[in-house]
Amino acid sequence: MSSDKIKEVKAAGEAAADTARDELEAVKAHLERLVTQHLVPALGRAGDKAGTLKGQAVANARELADHAQSDLAKRNRGQSSWLSIAISGVVGFILGRLSR
Repeated sequence: MSSDKIKEVKAAGEAAADTARDELEAVKAHLERLVTQHLVPALGRAGDKAGTLKGQAVANARELADHAQSDLAKRNRGQSSWLSIAISGVVGFILGRLSR
């Protein structure tokens, strides 16, 4: 091969590398735009919704525990108060675990 031919091949290779580098930068910029415009807001909304659902679940669990406690209190009025205290402790423990 002549030196002119080698220089042409080298120049073509460098041009191809520059083109590939430019295309990669364009793809990277496009991907960053997509992430910041679409993915980040969607994740934020999902986090807000998860927080709301968690709050609703805790409120529902507390309401169910209160109903269960009042039902047990009605049934056990004549029975030992230790049983009511134990049940209240268990319900409180469960609610404490759910609220974390």
